[in-house]
Amino acid sequence: MKKLFKLLSLVCGISLAFAVSAAPAAPEVTAKQVKSTVKPDYTIRIAYLDAGTWPDVVKAPLPEHAFGLVFKSIVESNSNGKIAVELFPNNQLGDTKATMEMAKSGSIEMAVTTGTAASLYPALQVFFLPYVFKSDEIASYIFDNSQFWKDMSADFANKTGLYILGVGNNGMRHFTNSKRPIHSPADMKGLKFRVMQSPIYVKMVEAMGAQATPLASGEVYTACQTGVVDGQENPVWNIAANKWYEVQKYITLDGHVWSENFVMINKKWFDSLPPNYQHIIKIATYHGVQADRAAEDLASRVLDFSAVQNAMEVYVPTAAELVEFQKAAAPTYDWLRGEVGNEVVDKFLAAVKDAEKHFGY
Repeated sequence: MKKLFKLLSLVCGISLAFAVSAAPAAPEVTAKQVKSTVKPDYTIRIAYLDAGTWPDVVKAPLPEHAFGLVFKSIVESNSNGKIAVELFPNNQLGDTKATMEMAKSGSIEMAVTTGTAASLYPALQVFFLPYVFKSDEIASYIFDNSQFWKDMSADFANKTGLYILGVGNNGMRHFTNSKRPIHSPADMKGLKFRVMQSPIYVKMVEAMGAQATPLASGEVYTACQTGVVDGQENPVWNIAANKWYEVQKYITLDGHVWSENFVMINKKWFDSLPPNYQHIIKIATYHGVQADRAAEDLASRVLDFSAVQNAMEVYVPTAAELVEFQKAAAPTYDWLRGEVGNEVVDKFLAAVKDAEKHFGY
């Protein structure tokens, strides 16, 4: 309860900050007036999947949009308008794979991506291993503190031309379907699941006895509605935000993969900035990531969970059933070792153990 109270306080604080900014202008010069007279030296265009409806819709912002709002506010205010930030939510510029490629080529400056990042750097798939994270804080600790991630992100930048400035939380992923309740891997046999466009998701679903169909997120609703697939897997907030519960009857809260939000920026463009502007962007990213994580926690655990619970038949596996799921998905680990090597997998698993120890698991 203390954690939830702190979380609610943080989100309320963010909401209050934006509410205050929307209040009637005081007699002194407002931020809006300053922006109208200052010509930016730079413009950051950032694209992401989540809808940009908040604060027009009275509901907490979705994780990636929470990041975008906080990032934009801090960058523009701390640079006195010398860096402008343009937000492109709701896949306006294309799906996550397309916008990641745009950031890589320099046609935009930034993008927020998830599992599709592995198409550029296969070793990232260690973070998508099934049932490897017991909870959110373990994953966040690795991204915030581990030498493993410092080394991997540096190598990623050198090989892709993209810096990963921060990693938010896209949520624990769960299986849904329209055919039957899933209480064990045996219940998945014969079902077709939509997965992200990342090979490890295909291997995981196949290891559990089902068929996998990689599709972009924008295709999920129609694919479920028309029977192209029987099910899909996503965090609770994403299921609610996209109303996939309208075309899916059952959800199993197995938490098979912890899903991330990689905040990426074009390396060449970032390196060309003056050091003080680089610092502003790093600080804004830090705060934006905290907002992203808080928004996901609130949405999946409280706000959107009630919507899913009211519309779907929810099942929570027992400890013994979770062991069955873990055993069924175990071949995914062997497959990934063959793809990226034993060393990277072993170092990652050691980092997970360190994080678990830090939190007393």
